[in-house]
Parts: sequence; structure tokens; C-alpha cells
Amino acid sequence: MPRLLRAAGSISAFTLLSRIAGLYRDRLMAQTLGAGWVQGTFLLAWTLPNLMRRLLGEGALSAALVPAYAKALRGSDPEEAKRLLAEVSGAVITLLAPLCGAVATISLVLPAEWLPAPEGGVEAMRLLLALNAVLFSYALPVCLTAVFSGALNTVGVFGLPAAVPIVLNAFWIAAMLLAKPLGITVDTEIATFAAWCLAIGGAAQLFLVVLPLRARGDLLWPRLGFPARGTAARGVFLTMGPMVVGMSLNQVSSLVDQLMAYFLVAPGAVTYIYLANRLLLFPHALTAMSVAVAVFPKLAHEANDFSRDAMRRTLDLAAAATILVTMPATCGLIVLGEDVVRVLFEGGRFTDADVWPTMLTSSCLVGGLPFLGLAQLYARAFYAVDDAKTPARLAAWLVLANAVVNVLLILTTSLGTAALALSSSLSSLANATLLARRFRRHAPPSRDLRGAWLRTGFATAAMCSALPFVKLVPKDASLGARALGNVAFPIVVGIVIYLIAHVLLKSPELAAIRRKRPPSPG
Repeated sequence: MPRLLRAAGSISAFTLLSRIAGLYRDRLMAQTLGAGWVQGTFLLAWTLPNLMRRLLGEGALSAALVPAYAKALRGSDPEEAKRLLAEVSGAVITLLAPLCGAVATISLVLPAEWLPAPEGGVEAMRLLLALNAVLFSYALPVCLTAVFSGALNTVGVFGLPAAVPIVLNAFWIAAMLLAKPLGITVDTEIATFAAWCLAIGGAAQLFLVVLPLRARGDLLWPRLGFPARGTAARGVFLTMGPMVVGMSLNQVSSLVDQLMAYFLVAPGAVTYIYLANRLLLFPHALTAMSVAVAVFPKLAHEANDFSRDAMRRTLDLAAAATILVTMPATCGLIVLGEDVVRVLFEGGRFTDADVWPTMLTSSCLVGGLPFLGLAQLYARAFYAVDDAKTPARLAAWLVLANAVVNVLLILTTSLGTAALALSSSLSSLANATLLARRFRRHAPPSRDLRGAWLRTGFATAAMCSALPFVKLVPKDASLGARALGNVAFPIVVGIVIYLIAHVLLKSPELAAIRRKRPPSPG
């Protein structure tokens, strides 16, 4: 247990550092390029390889590889784990290398005039194709990095893989800071320079995780080609298939949102969607995702029981804990939204006119945080009982529904990019609700979550009612003063009020977290 806690602590620490570095790089990007078509074009080009990373690299492939690799390590043949890693990495190269080459080639030879031209005209399409040729190559090293990071985690190395995203942020930040000293001052040239730095950063990430595996003697040359039937490597990809779809709702919906923002609203509107996603991911990583990742091994273990009563109690308690940690994060970020956006991003070419649409878009997107967390929790419960098809089917339908709602809201409201964010939150709500109902077929509920919603809602209301009155400095104060007085201090006060309210309510969810054991159902 102490070793597990130390590993979790190192992962959380490096994740927090990565998120902070990510917000700083986003600040530099916003202030350097503003919210115009160049920034929007760069972010759209970055979305495609980033989607590959989230789906193939960080998500389904890692989830499918780790159990198989752990089993191979426990086997009697010491070479089995090495062969598995070589076959999986070889298959990733076989799949992605031609794809990256094809995308780069098409992007270089395709006439920009053949593409629909939004604001920025043909020049925007030329930049999009040029950036796509460079950035899509990032997909291959980052997916290999995820494979080798999963292998390192399996053998008890957690800190280094968790620190890998910081490397990419360092390259991105360096690109923004070095562009002007190097004489790169034109917007399109800055975007291209940043793209090349990110491509190099992807290779550096891969190098970082390859070294320790090679030093351990656990690494063989990748075996190109797709794994043969009946092999453990083939089983990894068969397991991964439904997971890709099941984990894709938020990522694919985000891509759809950015495409519609770019072509239906304005290319610069992609900046608002992107920054809203960044503000969503920060509390999501520290709240909902932490609960889902921590409880998954326990769910998988208890799923083997015939009655699954213990599993259902664990799941319901985890759902209550998800509500407990996400609702205050959601409402607090909405109430403090203007100050947060101004402190993090305002300055340079990101002007006062960009603050309101970013804040409104963020509020609509962050509003779905509790449901996004619950959906991911219930999806893991389905995986624990070997049912990957149900989350996959629901995700596929909801991606289509999200696109339809996007168009309807854009055509019938004046919300702009906020309409796209609202649609994503509604999709998360639908996903969480449907997954919760479908899981009753595997195990009936052990407790009524309405009490958790009511208690958390009351405590959150008490917290939010105080936040506007505990800001210490005016809007025209210095950046540091506003960060401390209008963001950090209200957050600390809000947390104290929120916890006091739960103590007065004698909330069983809070008591369970303190005792680290589940309360009695009820």
C-alpha cells in the first residue's frame, strides 16, 4: 500500500505540473497569436494528431496492453513479455507510419483552392495543409510513447511516464519564447515554427521512455506487421477495438465542435473552444478522472463475484464521490470564470473582446463536468464486467446526436461557440444517464444518489453565494494581485465553506473519503 500511494502521489504531482505548464503555453499562444484565423488554423491542425493520441495512445491501447503485459511478465518464459511489446509496437508502426506518410503527402500536394475557404480565405487552407503535414507525424511517436509508458507502469515505474507530457509542453513553450528572438514575427511563420517544435518534442518524448526499457533489457526491435491470430498481441488489439469507440465520445465531439466552429462560426472561434476544453481538463484530471482511475482496479476485482453486490456498492460510492468533487469545481469555475480567463489568458493579442466568448463557452462546457466524470466511471464499470460493446454503441450514437444538436443550436441561437459547448455537455448528460440505466442489468443500484446530489448541491450553493464577496482586488490591479486576490483566495475560501457545509450536513460521502471505507448503504 505505501508503494501504491507513493506511485499515485508521483503521478498526481507530475500531472499537476503538466497541467500548469499547459495553461502557461496556452497563455503564450493566446497572447502571441490572439483569437484570429492563424491561431484557429493551428489548433485545428493540432486536433487531429491529438485525437489519435487520446484514443489510440493514452486511452484504449494502454488499457488493453497493461493487463496482457503484466500476465506475460508473470509467465514462465522471460522472453514472452519482450515479444509482446515488440509485436504491439511493430503493429502500431505498421498502422500509423503509412497513415502519417499518406496524410503528409496529400497535405503537400492537395491544392488549397479545392478546400472550402472560411475567414482567411485560401491562405488559411494553405496554412492548414502545411501544418497538417508537419503535425500529423506527431501521432506515431506519441502512440509508441504510450505503449512503452504502459510497459514502464507495469514494472512499477510511474514517475517518468507521468512526466513525459511536460517534455512536450517545454518544447511548445520554447517555441513561443524563442520565435521573436530568432526573428520569426509573422503569424503564419510562428505557427509553422511551433508545429516543427512539437514534432521534435514528440520524438523527445519517445526517446525518454525508450531509454529505461532498453537499460532494463526489456526492449526488442519492433516486429513490423500485424500480430498473428491467437497471440497475446492480437488479443490486445481485439480488446482495444470496442474501447476506442467507448472512450471516444468526448474526444470526437471536441473535434466536431472545432470543425464546426472553424467553418460555421469563424476560424478564430476555435480558440474559444480550445481554451474552454483546457479549462475543463484541468479540474477533470484532478477530480473525476482521479476517482475513475483509482476505483477501476477494485471494480474489476469485485466484478468476479457472482452477486456483484460489493461491486455495486463500490460503484455507487464512487459515483457519489464523483458528484462530491465535480459539482463544486464546476460551479466555482463558472462563478469565477471572468477572473480566471482574464488572469490566465488576457494580454497581448488576446484582448478584452475575447474574454466574454471564452468565458461563456467555458461555462457551457464545464457545466457538463459531473456528467462527463460519471459517464467515464460507468464506462469503466462496463469494462470491469467484460461488456465493452454497450459504451461503444452509446458513444457512436451520441457523437451523431451531438453533431445534429450542434447545427440546431448554431442555427437557432446566437450563442456561437457556446452553443457547441452546450451541446457537448448535453451529450455527456445523456451518456451518463443511459450508461447508469443500462448497467442495472449487470448489478442493481445499492443506494439512491439523489441524496448525494441534494447534499452536494446545497453545499455548492453555500460556497458559490460567498465567492463574489471574497474577491480582494479591483479588475485593474496587477496580474499577480488578481491571481491571488480574485482567484486563489476565493478558491481557498470556497473549499473551506464547502467542506464545512458537508460536515454540518453529515454527508456520508465526505465521511467515507475520510475513513477510506464505504459507509453503509442508504
